[in-house]
Amino acid sequence: MRFSTVASLLVAVIIAIVAVFGFQQWLENERTSIQANLESRLLAEAEKAAEEAKAPKNTIVVADRRLAFGNLIDANVLQEIEWTSNIKPEGSFSKISDVVVGDTEETRRFALTQIELGEPILASKITVPGQRAKLSAALTPGLKAVSIRVNDVLGVAGFVLPGDRVDVMLTRGGKSSRYVDVLLQGVRVLAIDQVADERRDKPSVVRTVTFEVNTIEAQKLVLGANVGVLSLALRNVGSNELEELERITTKDLNEQDAADDLIRARNEQLQIDAEKAEQDERFSSLETLIQSLSDGVNQRLEGVEEKIETQEQVVEVAPEPVVEVAPEPKPAPIVAIRSTKVNVGVIRNGKRVDYKVSRGDDEAEELGFEETGETTTTVDAQ
Repeated sequence: MRFSTVASLLVAVIIAIVAVFGFQQWLENERTSIQANLESRLLAEAEKAAEEAKAPKNTIVVADRRLAFGNLIDANVLQEIEWTSNIKPEGSFSKISDVVVGDTEETRRFALTQIELGEPILASKITVPGQRAKLSAALTPGLKAVSIRVNDVLGVAGFVLPGDRVDVMLTRGGKSSRYVDVLLQGVRVLAIDQVADERRDKPSVVRTVTFEVNTIEAQKLVLGANVGVLSLALRNVGSNELEELERITTKDLNEQDAADDLIRARNEQLQIDAEKAEQDERFSSLETLIQSLSDGVNQRLEGVEEKIETQEQVVEVAPEPVVEVAPEPKPAPIVAIRSTKVNVGVIRNGKRVDYKVSRGDDEAEELGFEETGETTTTVDAQ
């Protein structure tokens, strides 16, 4: 084997060994770098989690069960949960110890309204320490509670419950001149009889209804109960509209009134009928227009047909052809054709030679030729 070939092989082997060693070293460095980065990241996350665990959590106190009006508020019915938002409801508590400050009569708290499971405990829904859960504690500041006597009819058959809103109507006057006014609108019911639980949902015949009203409204209720008969009209739970008030007298009883839903249905039906009549009228006018156009087209077609028929009846008389008699052809004059050349025979040296010579009268006379009347003339030489 030649020396150059062996040297080339050795150089190639050395280069391959160096490349493999360098690649392994690079992989080792990359593995070490990735492992170091991963360890540092895990360490940072662990430190962050530890700091978050050490930091105080934002909590709020909620009801661990459903609470009714007058229920005692203690640690058994409360629960602390984590509150992720930085904004808390106004009047909320962060710790159970902030709500339950003691177990004595002077430190106990009670629910002033119904509180659902998981609902935050608010200061406006519980009493202050040492205060009993009385109706006066449930009143909105500045308002008063007034009760009126009702029966099964005047009290909407017992369907009025705490938390509802009603309209109070007053009936008064003599037997022949009675009238009814709407005394108050949208009055909130605090209690029926001696029950102020707003979770009560079963109707019952009650004798008294307690309202939450201001001072003037309380005066109207008391005066109305003394001078006439008060009746209740239950409002929709979401109704907050004020209606225009009208006095209803015995004369109005002669008028036939219908329910609002029937009136709305009647008005809707009338509107539908009016729209249908309008559409029918439009269709009728459109049909009339189409019919008039059709009649006009038919009349024009009939006029065109009449014109065509009239033109067919008028027959144009063609003039008779004039036959002209051609004159009889006259016979052509016979013209003697005179030869323009003559044969001339010349004898020279005992031989005859014929020549064709153009014929001319003057030339013939000069030459002394004699016309014989034949196409060939022979003249003997002297």
